[in-house]
Amino acid sequence: MDPQAKDPKDTGNQQPQVSVIITENEPAVSAEPDDYSFYNIMPKTKTGGGIVEAEIPTGQPPLEQTAENPTENIFKKYKVSILIILGALILTVAAYFAYQKFFVISEENILAEANNLRPTSKDSNTSNSSTSPVSTKEWQKKYFNSESCGTPSICGEDADPDRDGLVNKEEFDAGADPNNPDSDQDGLADGDEKKVFGTNPLQANTNGDTKYSDKDYIRDGYDVKTKDLLTESQIFEYTKLMKEYGLHDPTIKSLKDTLVNLYKFTDWNITFPTPATTTPKSVKQPASGAPNLAGIDMSLEAKQDRDAQRSSTIKNIGIALVKYSTDTKTYPKTTNFKEMVDKIKPYLKVATNAEDPINQDPFIYTYTANTTLDDFTISFYSELANQIIKKRASDSMKDKSLEEAAVIDDQRKNNLQTLRTALLLYSNKTAAGNQDYVFPTPEKYKTDLVPNYISQIPKDPKTKADYEYKVSETFNTFTLKTLLDNPPAGTSGYLCNQEECQNY
Repeated sequence: MDPQAKDPKDTGNQQPQVSVIITENEPAVSAEPDDYSFYNIMPKTKTGGGIVEAEIPTGQPPLEQTAENPTENIFKKYKVSILIILGALILTVAAYFAYQKFFVISEENILAEANNLRPTSKDSNTSNSSTSPVSTKEWQKKYFNSESCGTPSICGEDADPDRDGLVNKEEFDAGADPNNPDSDQDGLADGDEKKVFGTNPLQANTNGDTKYSDKDYIRDGYDVKTKDLLTESQIFEYTKLMKEYGLHDPTIKSLKDTLVNLYKFTDWNITFPTPATTTPKSVKQPASGAPNLAGIDMSLEAKQDRDAQRSSTIKNIGIALVKYSTDTKTYPKTTNFKEMVDKIKPYLKVATNAEDPINQDPFIYTYTANTTLDDFTISFYSELANQIIKKRASDSMKDKSLEEAAVIDDQRKNNLQTLRTALLLYSNKTAAGNQDYVFPTPEKYKTDLVPNYISQIPKDPKTKADYEYKVSETFNTFTLKTLLDNPPAGTSGYLCNQEECQNY
């Protein structure tokens, strides 16, 4: 505290203090009190041997000491203005959110309600909010290079340009890529994952098991969620959904062996065209006689799909005709294709549509039998080859033999894949320490696998023999082998080891 400051405890009756200034070698001089004794007075100093007194300010009122907070003074002075500004800010924020909720969102298409769009890649950790479109226009721009849809058969809500079983609206809602049938690259079509298998089309390992993809579990007959073998009721439910929704590539290519043998599904014709490309059944012929292809997708991919469907249909019908003839010793006597199909229906392995995908001349299926009813000709018109493709009874007999061999070979492959999965599950449970793999001996592998890892050890469907199983001396590698009746050119059989399965 300043020694000249007035003590707040002093009362008015006290006498003012007298300041005494001591100078070197001089007696003390008393300073007379005056009316300015409450100011802080600088001490006198020597200048040239004399005493110079500090100047005393005159004509100024005394300064009062206050303890008030400057911020508090400002708030008191401008309190009304500050409150008005804060209120305006709150109203502005509230109005913004109300506008976003009741006006902006309502103007967008229903697709804009889903914000969980597919990230740029399945391994991307980038938030969708910073990289993915959040409105219909941005979604159209990202996947179809335009903010508006000019070709509804490709970019419309009900179109399915990648033919994976999900139309564009469903792709948007699921966060999948409408131009990629397998968004997570696990070998299963996005639509089949959503509607048939109940797996995540954006995650190759729905259950988090990075060793096996969703395709591996479904192909080998295991429940993706529980990792247990599928029960008969689960298999039946999968088959039911396959028939209801159809299957699409790449699912068919990835699971074809299993589809035939485990799920008893062979109806490849149920890969229906999408609603945007479906051909009306009653289309009037133009005056020129040329087919009316208005509204039909004429892209190369669409033509390939239709030709593949035609080829499969004619092949299946030809095989059914051969089976019909084996029992009846004759072929149907008719030139009406649909009538012929109705007669042989019990021999068809799958439900078959008797109409061509376009079903306009020349795109019409035909059937004729010879006069002795011991031969026939069936045909379709190929869009790619631009010509009629015919099959006779002898061609269908070969198809029947190859199909039977293929079914047996597919069963063998499926059996080996199932055994491989069981062996890997056994290894995961049994390996210890620094072991990567450990497999049972040939003498014990049946009892070690059944029933914990497989319900029973499958045998060759034709010979009823056990499959060849060998294990290394260190028990960390194995091989399973089988010969095939109709192997690919340059191979003779099929084998599986801890790494993969392949023809050899």
